[in-house]
Amino acid sequence: MGAETGLGILGAVTGVGGVYFGWRALDKDAVEKSQAAFRKGREDLRERFVQLCETAADLHTAARPGLERIGGTSLLWEPAMHPPAPLPLSSVRTEWQATAPPGDAGIRRAARQGLPRESRWQRFESYSSALGVLARPALFENRPSFRLMAADWQAAGGPLLSFSRAPYFDLVDQKEAVAHELARATRAAPHRIPAWRQAPLRRLMADDPLSLTRRVVLPSVGTLTVRRTPDGNGTFFLLLRGKGLVATGEGTYGPLPAGMFQPASLSPLAHREDLDLWRTIMREYNEEFLGAPDAIGDSGSQVDYSQPPYNRMNAALADGSLRVWCLGMGLEPLNLAVCILTVAVFDADVFDTIFARAVEHNDEGKVVGGLRSQGTITGLPLTAESIADLPKERMSSPAAGLLQLAVQHRALLLA
Repeated sequence: MGAETGLGILGAVTGVGGVYFGWRALDKDAVEKSQAAFRKGREDLRERFVQLCETAADLHTAARPGLERIGGTSLLWEPAMHPPAPLPLSSVRTEWQATAPPGDAGIRRAARQGLPRESRWQRFESYSSALGVLARPALFENRPSFRLMAADWQAAGGPLLSFSRAPYFDLVDQKEAVAHELARATRAAPHRIPAWRQAPLRRLMADDPLSLTRRVVLPSVGTLTVRRTPDGNGTFFLLLRGKGLVATGEGTYGPLPAGMFQPASLSPLAHREDLDLWRTIMREYNEEFLGAPDAIGDSGSQVDYSQPPYNRMNAALADGSLRVWCLGMGLEPLNLAVCILTVAVFDADVFDTIFARAVEHNDEGKVVGGLRSQGTITGLPLTAESIADLPKERMSSPAAGLLQLAVQHRALLLA
């Protein structure tokens, strides 16, 4: 400590108490202002979520030739991210990769930039820690998840996806940080495309937004549920994601069901057993349509797939009254999250039996399914006209993209 600094502190302590306490008050104010700015940034991110998705889509499609919007929506993909045509989900193979690289240190450092102060002495170490303290959503657990390491959608034996493991908060630390960064960069001029220098974290991933070996990519599985009526028409369902309930996309309409590709247990032993897209989809159906609690165990999957509703869904899949298609994967441009895109088509009588007690609300939001008849939801018409009437300013990228793909492949899906 230099003499001048030492005398300044000594003077504050021994004779100029107002200066000393003023310095402490200013420092405390800086912490409070920093945390208030973070909360305000989260509010801004929620309010402009769909608009920011459009801005991000413009940025990335301009930066990477071949990356395109799906059906004019903000959901992005390129030829390497999907098969030539929809395929039965059963044709998509998954494999386990025991080790995974730690990811790019530069991306991790950039993701920490701009984090709020945790105390007078330091900033929060990660976005997830700041979110957990300052704006914690109702559903916010650091669950083990499947990390996508490689994806070959044109493989000769059918699409092959390779996975390792990573905690959910590793994803939050990057995807929420990159979304928050864009919200901050566009706040002064919301309708202007920002320069890349204003978004240094996003700029690191502009050449390859997937960056599977450089960053942590934990895909979700988004399923458009279609109820096929005897006349060959179809209806669909959405979830209005509740404010304060979820970490991403509050107040937007998302696919129903949708969820992270995760094992049903905290036990490492369950990872390979649950490396199955259909099992994840079934559990999400149970949770989001029927209101079951999240499947979480610590000594195995603790999910009995021989019991309803799982056995009924498996029986329907076996006899053809339920068909599940995979269309590839899309990139959500705002947070650079990856969503595996699927469509499940139920014969109406089978759907009505399995989901006879469908809930109106679940832990993530409100089930949107049109009219109810004796407790059964009938859905919204799967037509271009009906979809065009949906509120575009509140549609999430995966929901909008899946609906456009469903209309495009309507003849195949409803055959």
